[in-house]
Amino acid sequence: MAFACIFVPDFSVQAVVRLDPDLRGKPVVVYQGAPPLTRVFGTNSAARELGVEVGMTKLQAEACGVMEWRWRSPSQEATAQAALLDCAWTVSPRIEQGPKRAEESLPDTVVLDITGCEKLFGSPEKIASDLKRVAAEVGFETHVAIAGNPEAAICAARGFSGITVIPEEKEAEILGQLPLSLMGPPSELLETLHRWGVHTCGEFAALPEIAVIERLGQEGKRWHQLARGSDLRSLIPQDFPSQFEESMDLDFPVDLLDSLLFVVNRLLEQLCLRLRMHVLATNELKITLTLQPGDSRAKDRELLQHIRTLRLPVPVKEAKFLLKLLQLDLQAHPPGAPVTKIHIVAVPTRSRTRQLGLFLPLSPEPEALEITLSRIENTVGEGRVGAPVLVDSHRPGAFQQDRFILRETSGESTKATEHPVRAALRIFRPPLPAKVELNEKRPRAIVCEGARKTVLAHAGPFRSKGGWWSESPWARDEWDVLIPSLRSKYESAFAISPSKKEETALYRIYLDLRSNCWFVEGIYD
Repeated sequence: MAFACIFVPDFSVQAVVRLDPDLRGKPVVVYQGAPPLTRVFGTNSAARELGVEVGMTKLQAEACGVMEWRWRSPSQEATAQAALLDCAWTVSPRIEQGPKRAEESLPDTVVLDITGCEKLFGSPEKIASDLKRVAAEVGFETHVAIAGNPEAAICAARGFSGITVIPEEKEAEILGQLPLSLMGPPSELLETLHRWGVHTCGEFAALPEIAVIERLGQEGKRWHQLARGSDLRSLIPQDFPSQFEESMDLDFPVDLLDSLLFVVNRLLEQLCLRLRMHVLATNELKITLTLQPGDSRAKDRELLQHIRTLRLPVPVKEAKFLLKLLQLDLQAHPPGAPVTKIHIVAVPTRSRTRQLGLFLPLSPEPEALEITLSRIENTVGEGRVGAPVLVDSHRPGAFQQDRFILRETSGESTKATEHPVRAALRIFRPPLPAKVELNEKRPRAIVCEGARKTVLAHAGPFRSKGGWWSESPWARDEWDVLIPSLRSKYESAFAISPSKKEETALYRIYLDLRSNCWFVEGIYD
């Protein structure tokens, strides 16, 4: 069996730096706690070279020199942990978040079972190199170790920089030079061992097992096995996420849209990168903006949130496209106060595949079409752009606007449908005003467009009414009548060829019962 471990040193700092590349290479300090109890929670190597240590007060840290500082963000650490798990999932489906050694320890470690992965990804050295490269793509500087059991891999990743591959049955020898504190034993046990003069894993592993059990019990036995690198256990696999998240706490409230989109772009790039790592895309994006409350003196106030959801017609994984859609949406629905935190959630789905035909016309790209529709909607108003869909109602002309989706065409889609349309009613818009001569309450002749036409046959009436409970009620009697063709300007586009003898056509007429007026609504084709 073989296990790999990815360890992110200075995790709290890297969780901030991965979303702010301008901080790379600079001394960075992460603070925690409200003033005047603000303390240094995390530092990077550049800050430690200036003399900054964890636990210092903010005043002591600032006295060490010029450096960048940020507040600790649990939400950014949670999304950074999710990104670290994504890196492990690119190699193996059996992964586990590293154990927390203490209350303040961070989720900076992930372990994965790589047994059998050599056939797909190559040697252990190649797998470790790939893991380190993928982690660098999402903004992490990591240490990677491979060993025969999970605990040995964790200790090696925490203790050695770069890539470490421990040969089989060499765990005790290689881990022996590491200090005991890297294993993260309880402070009482660590203090006891230091009193015995034991400071490294090798010194602890050299102690007799029976003597350790007699003095430290079963808990001491477990840590003794860890020091020798012989603790065998099974991983508890982590479930694959149902959604991908990225968030950022802003140091200062942002009220300008351009500045807000600058930060949103960084989060979208990380989201799309993580989606591409799993060959996935997204068709739903939800952004939550936490707003600055108007009354800063209120202590027990709920955080105001501005939530927008984008449901995309096709799966996408391009950050620029998503950023443009969010820009248009936020322009139409701007937040009502300065933004203090940004949280974006992407629902994963399978990537879109297209198979173009040689004899099919090219259609516009769905991404470009969606941006165009969003721009038009910003101009004409929300809900006024889309595909018209008939409403299940007897009200004439009732329809609603649904989202327009550009459907992919294929060879099969060009075939005739199983139920071909036998007749169609071509509607005149607006309907033609008419006068109808009745005989025993039935139409006998129609006067329309300056011509009088005799009704040759008729069917009806078909009465319908509704909306009596609203401000726009309607009621009408419909008739289908066969008369000589009107040859109006509305029919000229549908005329096939002129004929010397008079042609007949089937029309629909109706009586508006509220205005008592007749209209010619359309012609059957």
